[in-house]
Amino acid sequence: GEGAAEDFSLRAAAHGWRHVVAASVAVAPAPLQAEEAGRARLLRARNRALLARLDPGFPAQLDAWAQVDPLAPLRRRLDAARWRAAAPPHAASSRATAGAVLFVGHAHGGGVERVLQSRARAVAASGARAIVLRPVCLPDGGAALAIADALAPGAFPDLCFPMPQEARRAAALLRAARPARIELHHLMGHHAALPALLAGLGAPVEVHVHDYALFCPRVALVGPAGRYCGEPGLDACAACAADPARPAALDTPVRALVASSAQLLRAARRVTAPSPDAARRLRRHFPFLRPALAPPEPVPAPPPDPAGFAPGDPAPGRIAVVGAIGVEKGYDVLLGCARDAAARRLGLEFVVVGHTIGDARLIETGRVFVTGEFAAGEAVGLIRRQRAALGLLPSVWPETWCFALSDMWRAGLRVAAFDIGAPAERIRAAPARGVLLPLGLPCAAINNALLAAARAESGATRSY
Repeated sequence: GEGAAEDFSLRAAAHGWRHVVAASVAVAPAPLQAEEAGRARLLRARNRALLARLDPGFPAQLDAWAQVDPLAPLRRRLDAARWRAAAPPHAASSRATAGAVLFVGHAHGGGVERVLQSRARAVAASGARAIVLRPVCLPDGGAALAIADALAPGAFPDLCFPMPQEARRAAALLRAARPARIELHHLMGHHAALPALLAGLGAPVEVHVHDYALFCPRVALVGPAGRYCGEPGLDACAACAADPARPAALDTPVRALVASSAQLLRAARRVTAPSPDAARRLRRHFPFLRPALAPPEPVPAPPPDPAGFAPGDPAPGRIAVVGAIGVEKGYDVLLGCARDAAARRLGLEFVVVGHTIGDARLIETGRVFVTGEFAAGEAVGLIRRQRAALGLLPSVWPETWCFALSDMWRAGLRVAAFDIGAPAERIRAAPARGVLLPLGLPCAAINNALLAAARAESGATRSY
């Protein structure tokens, strides 16, 4: 049962026995049904608590074992064998029929992950193998490279290579997959040795731009003041990134970042940007670039009957905000608008379809409801159920695309957004589907504009 092996090991050690590992034997647990798995978790927790009571040193032994993890190389050897066995039959024939595309991503989800997964599904549907490379932060603060099947991320948990010590082992495993191309979606969190590892594989690299991490240590062009920086010169960028009050997301000095990015972009076979606005900003910092435009999704068509999408008429003054709302995504704007609505007793309420960096402060205003995180594919249904009269996109950075805008459009909402980045570009191309506000508009003025637009939406059948 759960905990029996630990109990036996502790009793044997108490009698002077020494434990050894039979490295040539692998024992796989039988698959459990959901109910059985839940019961097993409860039993494991209960039995480990009992063992800790019987042997107070047991939890510390477990922690020490986990820190050293002496079996990691053996588990990785087993996963590597399983990995090779899982390769498509044609993957080992020749580069002309190579069965792998490598996707380099970060570990933060969001729009990058949404695009990566969509492209990986297309690769898998074509019969090729979709492999994803992600960064892992080690307990000692170092970085490791995790290699996985893009569509089955938990299938090979021990293909994790500390960098740069084991870069050669990682490269050998990847080289054996005979990659036809490498799609670089993000380098955040990866060790600086990764670009050299990728170059050594001999496959062409395509860079897919999602944000501004190629030249902005803060990634989103939002300075310490919490608003769009205006993209000043490198000296101002360096001072911004060095502000200790708000550490930058990337610790590479800005000049070194721009130089390494330029080298990467020059060597790439193709660089794609999701919108004209993003392409223009890239060319401002890398004048030699001629990015190809590749929107990450089709622009949502107007719904056939927007007014019939929600269960009931829109609630006057209810504003939907969608996504994971941090500083760049407009948390401070939303908080200011909620406080102003409460102070002036306006007929406005906000519902966040998602979560924020400070739910409690928003909820305390009495003007904000937060649904919580949602799974992929649930956004449009959740938005419709809120019966909002209008959507609000409070982002203060020049987003390169914005899936939240697409989801709100699919839900039948017109959307108010600041006049910056790809969202403004998209709304300007379809003016009936949104309202543009000047960037930096005071919260009271934002609320006045939202009230006017929401009342107009509630009092008329929407048509795009």
